[in-house]
Formats: sequence, structure tokens, C-alpha cells
Amino acid sequence: MTSSHDQPFGWALIGCGSVGNSHSRWAVATPDIEVHAFCDINEEAAGSYYEQFEGRYYTTDAERIFADDEIEIVTIATTHGTHAELALAAFEAGKHVYLEKPMAMTSADCMRIYHAMQAAGKKLMINFSIRFSGATRAIKSRLQPAKVSHAQVMLGREDLTRWQWLPGIGGGPLFDVGVHLADLLCWMHDSPPVEISATGGQVTHPGQLASPDIIDTVAANIRFANGSVATYLMSDAGFSEKLTKWFFTFNDGQQSAVLDKHFSRATITTPDPVSGELTTESYSPPFIERMPLLVDAIRNDTDPYVPAYPGIVATLVLESLIASVHSGQPQKVELPAELNA
Repeated sequence: MTSSHDQPFGWALIGCGSVGNSHSRWAVATPDIEVHAFCDINEEAAGSYYEQFEGRYYTTDAERIFADDEIEIVTIATTHGTHAELALAAFEAGKHVYLEKPMAMTSADCMRIYHAMQAAGKKLMINFSIRFSGATRAIKSRLQPAKVSHAQVMLGREDLTRWQWLPGIGGGPLFDVGVHLADLLCWMHDSPPVEISATGGQVTHPGQLASPDIIDTVAANIRFANGSVATYLMSDAGFSEKLTKWFFTFNDGQQSAVLDKHFSRATITTPDPVSGELTTESYSPPFIERMPLLVDAIRNDTDPYVPAYPGIVATLVLESLIASVHSGQPQKVELPAELNA
């Protein structure tokens, strides 16, 4: 079904931090979006965004956003621990939602969001940034589903007082950056994960973190339902100028690809089918525009580019990684039955 809505969609941002700045720029640049409001618990931050990006008002009260009938799309770019309740409130108010990663900090909360979305009949798009990279999309289109992959994010010296490292608020680097690896591997392997074996813990900051539950380092093996496998490495043990913060390799049995330079460059190697001679190409196509993808999904009543399903799966992967690290045992990954239907 195609929507008859041919006017710009009223839009509001909840969470006026650094990530919210990007969302605001995307909204302003989208002709089908009309900027209405900015919300943050820090009134100065909300006011600053209102001055920079304009709109109709700013507020510290998210309920004002939800009660505003002229706002149809809400972007949520707040601390990780607030995603679930804000997304639930947005759907209850009949809004479409563009939600920052992670979808939520537990798979149970992810499913609550999923059910609320279905009950409201609204759209949800997750901001897994690497999927919007032109280089990532080039690899996805050129390779068959990956058979063997490696994904890593290696941070430099971290400020352990940042909210991202706090339990219940940020959850540590797994929820901040490691969730991107989880999503990208599942997307490139085109198959749900079924088993994860991980080791790690507080390797780089033993006894220095706010909670023993926070993990700074994970090294893991992941097996997918189609029999393919991947390795996963996340830590803040030291930044490498050669590999950069993010580094990925994908192999489909014939072709191989490297994704690097902050997932902006794809290097694909292809063997000649007769001689076996290798041809290597590197290119850096631009990122695709994000907000128009959600607008199109609303207007055409289709799934957004990054819908709820990968958000749920990525959080399930994080839960399994954490459980395996703490138990020292491999973990089976079981998707909720309704997602397998």
C-alpha cells in the first residue's frame, strides 16, 4: 500500500548530543522532512540545536514531543539505556521512529519495542552506520554471502568516565561500537548466528571499570545457520594507523574483500575463472542518504532499509558474547520463534 501523505513529515530529535548533530543535519537536508523540535534533558543543549538547526521549539520534556500531533517521525539519539522506554512511548503516541544503535540493551527490551511497533502500525529504522557506507554496500552487492570473515574494532586510549562505559547507561564498548560488528557480520553472512564462543573480559582495565559486568575486550568465533563462520575482535588495547579503528575482511569462497578507512574504502579481489589470475579493485563510493530511506518506507508501506529484525539479532549476539565471556562456555543463539516464522 502506498501512503497518500504527500506533505513533508514533521520531525523531532530526542537527544542533542554529538550523534544527534548528525541526525539533525540529515533531517535538515531532506526535503520531505520539516524540522519541528529538539529535546534533551540538558536545556542548553536542546536550545543550542534549536538555534543551529531552527525548528519551532525546544524542550526538556519528551512527553511534549510525543503529544505533538504535528510530529510524525521521532529520532531517538539518547544514552543506550533509555532507548527502550523512549521508543515504546513514541510508538504508543503513534510516531515513526529512527532509533540509534543499539536497539536496546537486552533482547527482551528489543522484543518489547518490536511488539509496540507492530501494534502501532508504524515504522522503525535502526542507525547501524556501516550499512549506509557506499563501500560496504559495494562489497555486499559484489560478493556472495560470506563464508569466512573477520571483523574488528580497536580503540585507542579511552576516557573511562564517559557515559558509554557506565553500566545501565552505556553498557561499555560492546554496546557502543561492538554492536556494529555484530550487525555487519550477520548482514554479510546473510544468515542468523547459531553459536558463539568468546573469551575476554576486563583485559585492558582490570579493576578500573565502574562494574565487573563491563567488558573492555572480546575475542570470539561465530557460527551461522548456513555453516559459515566469522571471528570477532573488540578492544581498546591500542589504535593502529595501518588498520585504523575499523577493519573487516570477507571471503565468499571465490572473491575476497577488505573494508577499511573507517568503512569508507572497499578493496575487492576476484580470480579469473579460467586462469585464476587475481584482479584487485579499490573504491570509495559515498554514503547513501539515510532519512529519505525512512520516508520512502513510510510512504510506500515497506520495511525500512535497516528494520527492527537486525536490531534484535545484534543485541542477541551481544548477550551471547557476554554470557560466553563470563561462563567460559560456548553459547547457543536462539532467535524468538516469531522471528523465524
